[in-house]
Amino acid sequence: MKLVTAAEMKELERRAEEHEKYPVPTRQLMLNAGQSVFEAILAQTRFDPNGEQGSELDEGLAVILAGPGNNGGDAMVVAALLRQQFPAAEVKIYFHNRPRPEDDAGFPENLTYTEAEEQDGEILEDEPAFEELENDLNEAQIVVDGLLGSGIKRPVTGLLARVIDLVNEIHGERQTELNPLFVVAIDVPTGINSDSGEIQGVAIEADLTVTLGYPKVGLYTYAAAEATGRIIIGDIGVPTDLQDQIEHEVEENHELCLTTSSWVRKHLPLRPITGHKGTFGKLMVLSGSENYLGAPYLCTAAGMRAGAGLVTLAAPQNIINVVATKLTENTFLVLPEVQDDAAAKEASSKLREQVTSGKYRVMLFGPGLGHSDGKAALVKDMLDWGNEPGFEWPRLVVDADGLNLLAKIPEWWKQVPANNILTPHPGELGTMRNQTIDQIEADRVKSAQESAKLFNQVVILKGAYTVIAAPDGRVKINPAGNAALATAGSGDVLAGITAGLLTQLIKKKEADAFDVACLGVYLHSMAGELVRRDFGDMGPLAGDLLMAIPQAVVSLKNGDSLE
Repeated sequence: MKLVTAAEMKELERRAEEHEKYPVPTRQLMLNAGQSVFEAILAQTRFDPNGEQGSELDEGLAVILAGPGNNGGDAMVVAALLRQQFPAAEVKIYFHNRPRPEDDAGFPENLTYTEAEEQDGEILEDEPAFEELENDLNEAQIVVDGLLGSGIKRPVTGLLARVIDLVNEIHGERQTELNPLFVVAIDVPTGINSDSGEIQGVAIEADLTVTLGYPKVGLYTYAAAEATGRIIIGDIGVPTDLQDQIEHEVEENHELCLTTSSWVRKHLPLRPITGHKGTFGKLMVLSGSENYLGAPYLCTAAGMRAGAGLVTLAAPQNIINVVATKLTENTFLVLPEVQDDAAAKEASSKLREQVTSGKYRVMLFGPGLGHSDGKAALVKDMLDWGNEPGFEWPRLVVDADGLNLLAKIPEWWKQVPANNILTPHPGELGTMRNQTIDQIEADRVKSAQESAKLFNQVVILKGAYTVIAAPDGRVKINPAGNAALATAGSGDVLAGITAGLLTQLIKKKEADAFDVACLGVYLHSMAGELVRRDFGDMGPLAGDLLMAIPQAVVSLKNGDSLE
């Protein structure tokens, strides 16, 4: 799905309004937007009217902040729908610089925009109104931010900044309550630049952002991450054929886009009923060292849980002895301890022979491999495999120490085929590019794109809102940030998932490594989301992700989503 700037979204809305067959007027777009935000609120367990405990809003208080422009109009629709759904609730609207009609009116079951707009409320223009807002925020279950939408370019100041500070202060103070204040932002949290993600002085700190129509590019940046909360996409009724046209333009022009659950469902590997382990391919894993005994287990198990038909772990006997106590379904290739050049050559030769004779489609190397001189010699010798007559490279997934070892070899990328998959975090990519982490993080999309083009490989730049880039210029952002994944070994699981998917999908050499990388990242995030739902975001271990991998596939096929 296309990631848009404020100007691009405005243009898309114009195209929807002027659609030849199914034009959608501005007011209908706002009704649709408000309906999407309303539905997102009801989807929260706390506010679900059909939940076992009922909704907190049955007799609760909702505060609606409505500013000028369409964002405020969306908020008015949300207020009207909440009043319809929860007649015993108190829904209080506070206006900031929003012109008001003279007369108040009720509204029928089928809401019109005019009727939504005619609701009454308090105007934030004097101290009594501000004090009333403060009292309401201390009692409310939910506050809906419709003050400003996308397109903000200047710092927020004056009364608006004071309102934002007050919402954030009370939101923070109430976090320890059993039912804390829940903040929903419409489209973009007020104060966030929707193009860059920069905070314009101060910004609403939301628990949920419902970005409307198409996701705004600035929301998926580190700068905005602390203010957006979870981000979901709200439908505003863009005609289907216009959506198809936009997606075609994105693919044709290699525009920045977001990986979505609908795309993932279409690209997951097929599992024919007649399939056997050979159907789903063989994966070779080179992983582990004396200080990193968990990595080979995690990435090998993840490759299997992602669906590879057979996974072989290549490692010294002492590492195999440890892994074999936890994992019995894979096979092993015993390598010598690599402590010098001679042992490196022996290990490299044994590995190459097995990859060739065993017809392994994919090789993953790097997790926990270590960075000793012996391991450096091993990787350098492996790059010479291409000089052997008749040798055909398996597709590669390179992670962790594998990346750091490659970085020591000048122009290593000229010695391997194109379109393998590299999975660096910002520090590893900085080592590979001779840059600082700050330089990499300053523009993550640009860093990933430049690296993919330089190395002629697909690059997964890990982090909240992981960036995936291909050498041909394609680039996607994964729609999730999840603190439950901020734990040692999580990257090993991602590498294993990606390699397991690649093993299944690479039935022919032209298999698209970029698509596989996007699949792997999304599936890893979905597994992390399932773990977070079960265990929270403080304390889950990388090993908890393993069982969640096949569960994530089932969940996605049943319609679950990160966005």
